[in-house]
Amino acid sequence: MIYKELDPFQSDDKFAKTGRAAEEQMAFYFKRFFANDPDILILNGIRLEADGDAAQVDHLVIHSHGLSIVESKSVHGKIQIKDDGQWIRWFGANQSRGMASPITQARLQEKFFRGILGKASKNEALFEKLPIDLYVAISDGGVIIWPPSGHVPSVCKADQVPDKIIDSNRLKAQAPGALELSKVNRERIAEFLVALNKPLIRAKAIPAHPEVPDQAEPVPKVIPAAIAPAPVSASVTAAADSTEPQGRNDKPPVCKHCGSASLELRYAHTYYFFCQKCEKNSPIKAQCPSCHEPAKLRKQKKEFFVECEKCKHSSVYFVNP
Repeated sequence: MIYKELDPFQSDDKFAKTGRAAEEQMAFYFKRFFANDPDILILNGIRLEADGDAAQVDHLVIHSHGLSIVESKSVHGKIQIKDDGQWIRWFGANQSRGMASPITQARLQEKFFRGILGKASKNEALFEKLPIDLYVAISDGGVIIWPPSGHVPSVCKADQVPDKIIDSNRLKAQAPGALELSKVNRERIAEFLVALNKPLIRAKAIPAHPEVPDQAEPVPKVIPAAIAPAPVSASVTAAADSTEPQGRNDKPPVCKHCGSASLELRYAHTYYFFCQKCEKNSPIKAQCPSCHEPAKLRKQKKEFFVECEKCKHSSVYFVNP
């Protein structure tokens, strides 16, 4: 399932735009393959900061036997991989330019994420050995020139990545004593990472409807203190705030942590408000403004509608920029 969509994007730089297009293309294939699979969680665009450093993962896949980090690369011409690990972009027939290796970049991201998860869980030894596969996804329009030694297993076209993840997970499941992440632990890891996500570009949210609940739910501060191979289950301690569902509110929504109205409606497993000021999350438990019963949210581009199955009411709930 798609646990987290890509964060909002704003840039006039043509290279940034083409990079974003590659990420959107990969996100599209993940949705086609895994949108209805509850055992695989897709996090599109996760950026973490720690100790003055940061790491951006284009796509993170959490499955029963570990994680997969996918680095999307936009290629409109040809890209060449040499036996010594060099990467070269070709423009036309005779122009070329060197580039940093996406494989090396993915390895650095892997190390960063292992450290974050290990420290948070207080089980660094486990996350040192947790299987993490690395993939470089070349956009559909690109051509890969392979080195004389042959194909590089971790590099492929974007539409091939989901099948590679499925095959890798199947092989891991067949291995004796394979480490297995339970469904609960997969979801807790995903929730933890989304709560820590710090995108570089944050759009300013614009409240569009006065009838929006002012509510909040727990935001995880830690991931499971221990994650063990099945069938051993992990006990979890989550430090979090809790707020009971509130009734209908005739005021625009504000952050329950700092009171700011600078909110953005996001989706990560469920809909929630993200505060641009204090960078904390508040969940949404939508309520029908007509009959006051629990309702669902429906997204249409930048608009979010509250939909009530009981009285068939539908109205604008919130508008993102």
